[in-house]
Amino acid sequence: MNRLDARSTDSSNDALQHVLDETRQRFIAAFVADCDSIRILVDKVAMSGPRRPVSALTRAAHRLSGLAGTIGFPMVSARAAELETLVRGAGRGAIDALLARGCVDAIRHAFASDLARPPVRSTTRAAATARGASRPDGASGERVIVRAIAPPTCLEGAGDVPPIRVLIVDDHAIVRRGLTALLADEFRDATFGEAADASQALEHLRKNTWDVALLDITLPGKNGLDLLKEIHAEWPALPVLILSGQLEDQFAVRVLKAGAGGYMTKASAPEELAKAVRRILGGGRYVSAALAEKLALGLNQDLTRTPHESLSDREYDVMCRIASGKTVTEIGDALSLSVKTISTYRTRVLEKLGVKNTAAIVQYAIRNSLVT
Repeated sequence: MNRLDARSTDSSNDALQHVLDETRQRFIAAFVADCDSIRILVDKVAMSGPRRPVSALTRAAHRLSGLAGTIGFPMVSARAAELETLVRGAGRGAIDALLARGCVDAIRHAFASDLARPPVRSTTRAAATARGASRPDGASGERVIVRAIAPPTCLEGAGDVPPIRVLIVDDHAIVRRGLTALLADEFRDATFGEAADASQALEHLRKNTWDVALLDITLPGKNGLDLLKEIHAEWPALPVLILSGQLEDQFAVRVLKAGAGGYMTKASAPEELAKAVRRILGGGRYVSAALAEKLALGLNQDLTRTPHESLSDREYDVMCRIASGKTVTEIGDALSLSVKTISTYRTRVLEKLGVKNTAAIVQYAIRNSLVT
């Protein structure tokens, strides 16, 4: 193969992999709604008697199984295939509604497990299948379970990972050194950079090339969430792992939407750090197994109905600082903002939370487990 053919092949493979990546993201975003739709179909089939409409449910399970297997969700694919087999059998007799609903629940749990695994690289045929299977009508008709190979950075053994460059952003020197020591044990020959705030981090990013960044959410001046958005805009391919003292239920969704590759609390077990870094280096996303299951089961929907979810990122940050006992002046100094600006944010927080004073903000934050 000459160089021109090789470049053409590489370009084609990149384009096909891009299709798979986009399909995977759409699949993740729509999964809860799709599962709800399948559950509704199960209930309809169960209640329709001898003339029950099994074809729609069969097609839905068939499409979910094929697409999930194609884009790297093998456990979802297997559980959906079980549902499909059960429903097809219902054409010859009564459907076991309880078992069918159990299959849907199993699909949800399988999604949490698959989501916690690193994504896989798939074949050209898989990309073509994903392109067809992702059409709204599911007209592909072809069901392919792809056996794919994980990229080297996803391998479990530390020795299998090539040397990497890690930028650690945290305002506490002892934390930076501790993170460096933990990762140095797992990633041989890794190179580390340290930054104490957003300006130092941006200086490092503009001077050198980095493979991954670890970012504390609470930084002096520009906070970690604002810095994350800036990093994502200027270096969209750089994986960023957010480290925080905040409860993950309350902050993880915000940082993932802002472009983070993963989120973990500083209370996590030390061995989880290397696991998280490997996962986002491989192009996946990292959250704890507990949070992944909540997202998969749709339990996070309650979070979006609470008043604090209507706060902007800056308002949320100010609220948490107020709830932690900081004064308006102290918050202004920490964020390099005027007292007047912080007072404006405080007023907006009061309005959106529907409370009247600082004490009520503190009570609200404690009641909703927003502060530790």
